[in-house]
Amino acid sequence: MPATISHRRGLAYVLISAVCFSLAGVLIKVIPWNPVSINGARCLFAIVPMYLYLRMTGRRFHVNRQIIGGAVLSFAMLETFVIANKLTTAANAIVLQFTEPVWVILLGWIVFRSRPRGSAIVASFVVIAGIACFFFDSLSAGGMLGNVLAIVSGLAYAGVFLLKESPKCDFECAAILGFAACFVVGIPFYVQETVFSLDIAAAIVALGVAQLGLAYFFLSKGLDVVSPVTASLTSTIEPLLNPILVAIVVGETIGPISIIGAVLVIGAATAYNVYAARK
Repeated sequence: MPATISHRRGLAYVLISAVCFSLAGVLIKVIPWNPVSINGARCLFAIVPMYLYLRMTGRRFHVNRQIIGGAVLSFAMLETFVIANKLTTAANAIVLQFTEPVWVILLGWIVFRSRPRGSAIVASFVVIAGIACFFFDSLSAGGMLGNVLAIVSGLAYAGVFLLKESPKCDFECAAILGFAACFVVGIPFYVQETVFSLDIAAAIVALGVAQLGLAYFFLSKGLDVVSPVTASLTSTIEPLLNPILVAIVVGETIGPISIIGAVLVIGAATAYNVYAARK
């Protein structure tokens, strides 16, 4: 019975994490700022819960080559994702970032010479077909650039996962350093913002504390109990809930071809995670 309770609690942690992550689209859309300003400001508030979690686990903040590499990748992932949300739809941005498992496969093949299984190749082709649907449905220059940046965000996310395999790369330290870099890069942009209100301030704090900081905290706690495949399946709610919230609050929707692309990307990534776990 205790083990079952522990597993349910871990599942709840992962679910809370996915819900927190899914707030990105709607919060970014309602803030009328430059995306670099938004990302930098939210990252300042994200440092606090991440550092507290680091201390709770008995560790100290430190820096080495691997952590710097992880911070660079985290910076690229966060920066490109927020910019993509401003240039394309929130659904496009989150689903195209969700292509991360395919980039892990391809980067592992190129960097580590780890030949992928047939199932991985099939999943990659299905995801690529899904990506093509998004580009077919976004013919405007801004939409195309936003889609490209969302894919770059997924590629950087894959790099974070691969670098995490290094025993010298502390994930939380790399995240904190990446958050700090985002804040520093945003400094020249803050002074250019002319619209300030309590609603904007609340959205920025929510993005940093809940959408980034607490999301990472609950995900890490959940992964201590549940399996990666269970966490992956539970986290699928993020690319589904994200565009729903944006549609309700902002009224932004996507075309039918993009919906097909989303089904292909999310379905292929989820199916591959399940199959790989069983093997």
